[in-house]
Amino acid sequence: MARIAPFLYCCWFEITQGSDNYAVKGLQPSYSPQFQSGKTAHFYIVFVLLLLSLAAAPVSAESLTDAQQMALQVNNALRAESHRVQAARAELQAVQANRLPTITNSTSYYTFSHPMSAGIGIAGAPPLIPPSTLDLPLTDQSFATSAAFAAVPLYTGGKIRAGIEANRYQVRAAQAGYGVSQQEIRRQVTEAYLNVLRARQMLNVAQEAEMALRQHLADAEKLFKQKMATRNVLLAAQTALASATQDVLKVGNAAALAEAAYNRLLGRPLDTPAVLDEVSVPPLSGELTALTEEAFRCRKELSRIRAVSQAASAQGRASHADKLPQVTAAGGYTYTQNSHLNEETAWVGAVSLKWTLFDGGAAQGRERAAKENAAAAARQRDEVQSLIDLQVRSAWLTEQETRKRIQAAEIGLQQAAENLRVVTRQFQEGLVNHTEVLDAQTQRTAAETNRCNAVYDAVLATYQVLYAAGKL
Repeated sequence: MARIAPFLYCCWFEITQGSDNYAVKGLQPSYSPQFQSGKTAHFYIVFVLLLLSLAAAPVSAESLTDAQQMALQVNNALRAESHRVQAARAELQAVQANRLPTITNSTSYYTFSHPMSAGIGIAGAPPLIPPSTLDLPLTDQSFATSAAFAAVPLYTGGKIRAGIEANRYQVRAAQAGYGVSQQEIRRQVTEAYLNVLRARQMLNVAQEAEMALRQHLADAEKLFKQKMATRNVLLAAQTALASATQDVLKVGNAAALAEAAYNRLLGRPLDTPAVLDEVSVPPLSGELTALTEEAFRCRKELSRIRAVSQAASAQGRASHADKLPQVTAAGGYTYTQNSHLNEETAWVGAVSLKWTLFDGGAAQGRERAAKENAAAAARQRDEVQSLIDLQVRSAWLTEQETRKRIQAAEIGLQQAAENLRVVTRQFQEGLVNHTEVLDAQTQRTAAETNRCNAVYDAVLATYQVLYAAGKL
């Protein structure tokens, strides 16, 4: 915008202070519109200034933190984990409700083909009074019944308590799974972000190599015209330039693919231009022992496995309670529509005992299965902890190695650049063969590539250490 401001001021001055035809000089060499009035001219100038200011407005670049936050908001896998957490909480609420009374109502309406009655035999006094049967009505032909009952568990052998405990651990496991997905998304976005920056730097290296070989071709053509170089020198320079052009195309395609992969993680169209902040090499992450201990405390994978093991143990206790007595208290109110009854309503109270003495070993099997699942989760936790230990150590060693590579790559790049400068000058003076220039250019490109890879490998290694330690 600072570069455009003087130009805009000149255009404004030319129109407002110029001749009567209000020629706009500087916008286009041949563009000189005729304005009907100064008011119209001012309107057009304000419009042009507005458009240019909007076009020149800087576009804010995305930082790595911004990219991670945007990916967390749109990632479908993370949303799925969020639904799993909500489902686990809903199941916990359902199990907790087992402690509360349950109130049920049952209402029915019946219609029979004839009223129900009971026959009562009456002994007679023979021979004067013979035996007979008296019909006693029991129900009307049509009637309604309704009953409302409340039941509350008095003793379940700890089944409800164990079920609630198991579901609480399942909620913790789901929350830990959500944290694992968050860390994984941050890792993926970090790698994609750095891949875009790396690919663009590689594209710059390839373009610089192409420009250098184009200049070398110009030098070769000049020497060929001066009869100081043979035709094979010219052909070799042309071949090297064609190969460099192909490299630019390949690296450019790789940069486009890296940008598309980055956009996918952020949930936007794959061809969206990505304006990214450049990253610098962060400081070293710390001591290996401290990082390993922190990983054992912070890694959500271990928290999830621990919660799964505890949930399985609680489920085993709930299955064991199935073999114990179950005591329930109930009470309610009944209504039966019957004109033959003195009272159609009644209050009811009851205490019930249910004890399954033999179920074929089903409860015992469920208890044993839960214990085996808990043991399996404990073994899995030991395995994951060992893998995390290795992961932290591997990332930490890679971080140390990449920092040393940066220093070596910087020295190599300086030497390759100086070698190319010297050899190029000597070739221009006809003192060295063209193959030395091509070799020097290849070495310069390789050195620049090594430096670029060393820098981004160092940045990525630090983030990998943070991920392994559960701090990303």
